[in-house]
Amino acid sequence: MKIARAFDNWYRYLQRFWPHLAKTKPVIRATFTSSFIQYWYCQNWDLKRWLQEYRMLQKIGIDEIIIQSIADTKTKYTVYPTKMEGYISNSIDMVGTAFEAAQIVGMNVRIGLGFNNDWWVNNAYVPEWLNSEARVNKNIVSEIVSMYGSYESLVGWYIPYEFHQSTALGHVQQANFNRFLREIAGTIKLNSDKTIMIAPFYNSRLSRNAPFASWSWSTTVYHSLSDTGIDIVALQDSIGAGFNTLDRLDKIYCKTKKVTDAMGITLYAITETFDVTLAESKPASCNRIKQQMAIEAPYVQCFVAFSIDHYQNGNEPSLSTGYEDYERYFLDQDERKSSGRNTKG
Repeated sequence: MKIARAFDNWYRYLQRFWPHLAKTKPVIRATFTSSFIQYWYCQNWDLKRWLQEYRMLQKIGIDEIIIQSIADTKTKYTVYPTKMEGYISNSIDMVGTAFEAAQIVGMNVRIGLGFNNDWWVNNAYVPEWLNSEARVNKNIVSEIVSMYGSYESLVGWYIPYEFHQSTALGHVQQANFNRFLREIAGTIKLNSDKTIMIAPFYNSRLSRNAPFASWSWSTTVYHSLSDTGIDIVALQDSIGAGFNTLDRLDKIYCKTKKVTDAMGITLYAITETFDVTLAESKPASCNRIKQQMAIEAPYVQCFVAFSIDHYQNGNEPSLSTGYEDYERYFLDQDERKSSGRNTKG
């Protein structure tokens, strides 16, 4: 509670003396500049297929792809030729092919590290497990820098351990998670000058008695990320997953921005472009995606899609309608910018 009040008081102070710094208003175009891709989808692509994907994204203003992870640290599998003991590698060097294609067309690549699905069970409550995961990921960082560090298309890093308000409820667990992130980010910083991103999410379903428990969320974010070296918090809106509703987004992003501003961390939005149904995940409508972005725009510096590659892919016939709808929206925003008209919504 005290931390949440401190952030509120800090913002009121800004609004009193530097209102231009604290005022929330749309200052960016509500269009995507990045999109996530998961390796199961692209692990066997050749150079030609990567070029096709990048050009499809560039047509709608996306100049960065985020490979969500490049290793399964539970099954000990990588999509690049690792030398880590006990690991097996994909038959194709997916990471190298992605970088090579990116160099050709001028695309940027943000590399996600290793991930272990036991994270959803252990969270920050098993420090020995966290320590093991940190060691593996530090090795992955060293290998990626050694093998691909010369590529100009390598523009950043992504730590794929997503957290929510129940991931680390107590100070001990928050300290465990903070130490875990500091170890990985510290290794990145020693070997690279590129930015580091992480993608938390707030799940309203976990706070039924308090639809938005801002004090617990602020505490978790602050204690988990403070002084870790993380540069970007890409906050998932969780609309597609059904964890949040549109009417709660403004408060969630507003409160999160107060925390990230206090730590000097940049806030992005991960706008979910899908809907979860009982049978499967399906593409969301462009109208709903626009609503999400309009709410998030006052608080963030960039929009990341999860995911154009998986749900509005112009290279997939079954997904091309969604791609065309978004392309029309993107071109309309371009026209509005050129003509000097208001770009909101």
